[in-house]
Amino acid sequence: MSLTYLICRTHGYASRLLGRDLIRRLAASRSLRQLAEELSETDYGPSLKTAQTISDFEEALAEVFVSRSSALLGLAPGGIGDFIKSYLRRYEVQNLVWIARMKLGGASEGEIARMLMPVKGMGVLDLEDLVKAGSLDELIKAVRSSGAYRLPEEVESVAELEAELWKSYYAQIFKKLSLIPLSDRGDVKRLLGLELDLINLKTCMLSAAGKLDREIAEKLLIDNPAGVPRRKLVRLLSKGDERMFLEHFPGYRDFLMSAISGGDWLLEVERFRIVRRFAESLRIPKFVNFFYVMKYLVDLEAEYRDLRTIAIAIHHGVPPESRLRLLVSV
Repeated sequence: MSLTYLICRTHGYASRLLGRDLIRRLAASRSLRQLAEELSETDYGPSLKTAQTISDFEEALAEVFVSRSSALLGLAPGGIGDFIKSYLRRYEVQNLVWIARMKLGGASEGEIARMLMPVKGMGVLDLEDLVKAGSLDELIKAVRSSGAYRLPEEVESVAELEAELWKSYYAQIFKKLSLIPLSDRGDVKRLLGLELDLINLKTCMLSAAGKLDREIAEKLLIDNPAGVPRRKLVRLLSKGDERMFLEHFPGYRDFLMSAISGGDWLLEVERFRIVRRFAESLRIPKFVNFFYVMKYLVDLEAEYRDLRTIAIAIHHGVPPESRLRLLVSV
């Protein structure tokens, strides 16, 4: 199959994404059943037909998300497919982070398993075995011995494990940039650099706000070949003042303030809004352009995040008027 065929098919897939007006209407749903009915004529309809509980809804939404993401792998030629597969491993990393955090919090294997995205075919590790790890140390040892991610001999905390996993992930994906068309490499590199900047800035703000020791924060910072130099962040950290970051990165103010407040959910919403706005801001000069595939993957994740958020908000009785601020797309 050719790259042109992949991109043309992606345009077709993108036409089935939910519009913002529909997302806003879904956010006002009074019950999970009403949400399922509203989605009955979309790609989510068959998966949600028998859904009753919030767990059923989360599983159905993840199933559609993974199916749509994985579909691109079967269409992508050679090196392009290798790049996309490497890119999609981000969900395996996120699962590993969730496993580590929940194990540290004493969650059961069943509780952990329910949180994970079903990323079969999008990663290389057997997550079921890792969920059964008896301790955080055992989990880290298993990940290290797999060779899938480069971890140092000493990993002393979940925060350090998370940083090392992302460091390994981005090191691998930046190396894969040579597999995509030269005309798209700059834009894709900037997208990845932005993601990595936001990971580093979260670490910086936690330190500046006194929630993370500065020496530990400096250790957790990841070198970014396509974004803010690590040495600049270290210099700003040495000032010990969160206002320095607000002054240097005014476009990320909402994200930085969310990091200071410690609201993980809103922080993730703000982070993804920034990434999605960047993808939308690029003027794709040609109809047949690989970056369109990347933008589709970003939009696809935004839709999954929003639908999952709406379902959880309904389940927990969050008032409709309070739900919109939790969504990426509106």
